[in-house]
Amino acid sequence: MSTHGTITLVPSVHFSPTHRRRVREAIREAEPDLVAVELDESRFERLERAADPALDDLSRQLPPPTAAAYSVLRALQRTVVRSCGLDPEQTDMEAAIETAAEQGLDVALVDEPIDEIVSALSRRLGLLTIPKTMVRMQSMGPKEYADQFELLALPFEEITSGDDVQPAIDHLRRLFPEIAAVMIDRRDRAMARRLHALRRQGADVVAVIGAGHHNGIQRRLEELAVHDDEPRPAVPIRSPDRTVTRIPID
Repeated sequence: MSTHGTITLVPSVHFSPTHRRRVREAIREAEPDLVAVELDESRFERLERAADPALDDLSRQLPPPTAAAYSVLRALQRTVVRSCGLDPEQTDMEAAIETAAEQGLDVALVDEPIDEIVSALSRRLGLLTIPKTMVRMQSMGPKEYADQFELLALPFEEITSGDDVQPAIDHLRRLFPEIAAVMIDRRDRAMARRLHALRRQGADVVAVIGAGHHNGIQRRLEELAVHDDEPRPAVPIRSPDRTVTRIPID
């Protein structure tokens, strides 16, 4: 390791076969010290066990309302993924972990704990969320709706950076600012702080992140490089057990 490390961000669409290939290629070409993934310890452990948590299991780990909210979000995500013709059982994070195992590299877990994310989201949402959202939607004219649909129609394989999905993130922030504040902004800050801590330790890191987090994390990393006045968080490091025989050739 050098005295001051580097961060290579690999923006990805989580369930896209094209991006799984890009993730593997980026890690193999960069030969980093660590591979960072957009996971926390509990989600990493579930991936290692190839386990999909049932609501009963989550209820033992999280407060019941938080567990229920997480299950609803996960079900919605999987429905959307399938509607796009993608396989929700194969993700870029798994490709990153498996490639790290192939290269004999440890994995850094840089995302916030899922229980903290869902709890923060539940505190933001309330009875007025739906009426407020309806008012925001009504403020959009026909042309703006048409422009948004055109922006959201970009094929996954053409997404290469945060700029490609920024219009969609801006749209989310306008209609659902409560959700964007937690699911995007809060997590951008948390992941950037952990990546910066690894960089200050001298590690050269390839970080696999959702494309929607790319611009926010990049901007925050640039700020931290100039004004490093925050406490450095502990970053969980794991040695992956995944076997490379599971990596699909696609």
